[in-house]
Parts: sequence; structure tokens; C-alpha cells
Amino acid sequence: MQADWELVRARPRPDLAGAVLGYTGYREHRAMPIIRREVPVLVVPLIVNFAAPFALSVAGGESTSPQGFAAGIIDHPVLVTSGGLAACVQIDFTPAGAYGFFQLDQREMAGRIVDLDDLGDLRGLSPRLRDCRSWAECFALLDVVIGRRLARGRSLSPEVAGGLAWLAAGRGRGRMRQLAAALGWSERHLTRRFASETGVAPKTIARILRFEHARALAAGGQAGGWAEIALAAGYADQAHLTREFTALGGLPPAALARNDAGDHGILEPA
Repeated sequence: MQADWELVRARPRPDLAGAVLGYTGYREHRAMPIIRREVPVLVVPLIVNFAAPFALSVAGGESTSPQGFAAGIIDHPVLVTSGGLAACVQIDFTPAGAYGFFQLDQREMAGRIVDLDDLGDLRGLSPRLRDCRSWAECFALLDVVIGRRLARGRSLSPEVAGGLAWLAAGRGRGRMRQLAAALGWSERHLTRRFASETGVAPKTIARILRFEHARALAAGGQAGGWAEIALAAGYADQAHLTREFTALGGLPPAALARNDAGDHGILEPA
């Protein structure tokens, strides 16, 4: 527990591990607004607020302040602002978990912030979580709700699930024609099937995986600097890495690394 914020993480129950990466309970009580830069990761989050809503600014100028929301796979940065009095639970779904849980064509969520009010019976989660007496009770409730929805949901096709595993194993390296050939599909069919089940093309997933890998190498103090990180993460050269960091994270590599090393991505207000 920090002086002015609280963050608690937990794992889902074991049978949900392939669908849910984890839960986070967050509460803050600061006098000043807080701005965070959220950058692309291969996660589909659901945020359920039970206090003041966040203000979200997406690349391109779209802004929204939903009471709760889900975000499909997004390939650009999002600025998240709170007034300093937020309280919420975040559920991080894998692409497979999102496909089963949300029961939507994932193309309807990709690159978007989806208001909790537009997600049917999920809008009822906010008052139920608000009434929990502890984070542990919140997480136990989520285990039950998610387990029930997944039980009547759907699963990724074996081909798309295998393709995701292939991309993850290579950390986004490898050509799409290799993946298509391994699945016995054309590249066009590969893109169409990935889009319908994950919301995005496999090339987008590969970009995000390379980006995640490069950021992890930078955080680990990779010897040789950005040129070596670019080589290790599968970029053509350092200039390619810089372009990708700027496009996906909104900052050049060194600046984004400083952001990553900060207080949970908190930016100083202008």
C-alpha cells in the first residue's frame, strides 16, 4: 500500500488460466489528476469502475469517459486520465479468453474502447463488485462470473489457436506466408480468420509481440543498446525499431523506456 494508491494483483482459479492472465484491484485517493500512457500489449482488458470514471484519449482524437469499458487489441497508445479518486477492477483476457467471454465478433472490439453499458448483462458487474468487502472477494466473484460465461461461450478454432502459439513462440518473428503454409491456408484466408476470431490480422499480433519483446529487453538492460535490441527483437534495423516504437507507443525508444520505468506509466501533468 502506497501513501495515496493501492494496487493488488491476483491470478484466476487454475481452470481459467488459458483465458485470463490475471486480475488487478486498484484504488487511488490523490489530490491531483493522474495521466497514464497505455501502450499495445496482447491483452484484452475489461475495466469495471465503482468510483469516478477514467477519461480515455485514443490516437486520432477520440475521447470518452465510460463508467467501465473493454478494449479490444489496439495498435496505438491510449492516454488514461483519472481525477485522482478512481477505484476499479481490471480483468486481463488472452485473445482466446476474449473470444469466449465477450461473445462478440472481435472485429467489433479491435482498436476500440467499448462502453460497459454496451456489453449487455456485464453492466451489472459494477454494483456487485462495489459491494465486495475485500479484493479477494471481488476476485472470487470474477472467477464465478467468468467461468460461467466461458462455459457457454466458444473456443478459438484449432488453426487460429495454433497460429497464436506459433507467433508467441517466435515473439512475432517469422513471415506470414510461413504461418499460412503451416496451417494449410492462403495468406488471405489466414488474415480473414484471424480477424474474425482475434479482431486483428496476424501481422498486427506479430508487431505487438515484437514490441513487447523489445521493451522487455530494454527493461532488462540489453547490452549493446538499441541497435542490439532491434536485432534481437527481429527489427530490420534501429531505424525500424524507432518507427515502430513511435507508432505503437507514441514515443521514441528512450522516452518510452523511461515511461515504462516510471510509476506504473504515470506521466506528469502538463
